[in-house]
Amino acid sequence: MSRPTCFLLGIAVGAAGLYISENYYVVKGKETVHVVRKIAPRLDFPYRDIREYSVEDWRQDPALALAILKSGKEDLLVDSGVAQIQQQVNAWLQSLGIDSP
Repeated sequence: MSRPTCFLLGIAVGAAGLYISENYYVVKGKETVHVVRKIAPRLDFPYRDIREYSVEDWRQDPALALAILKSGKEDLLVDSGVAQIQQQVNAWLQSLGIDSP
């Protein structure tokens, strides 16, 4: 491959990477990886690992939460937030002396 061809190929790969990172999130869920379109184009790191996200993490990243809702993949939000809420409720029940289910 000649130098100009390598140069043009590098430009094309760079432009594609820039477009993807500006317009999409790559979200690692509990079982698979999902590609979610951003609400508004913004250049930031596109990869998000939400397997251990807490409710506070979702509050700090509302753009990601809104993009997931708009894409119709609400189960990603539920899976990551439910475990923490369930732990908090179980701790509260135990502090009251009630066995958790």
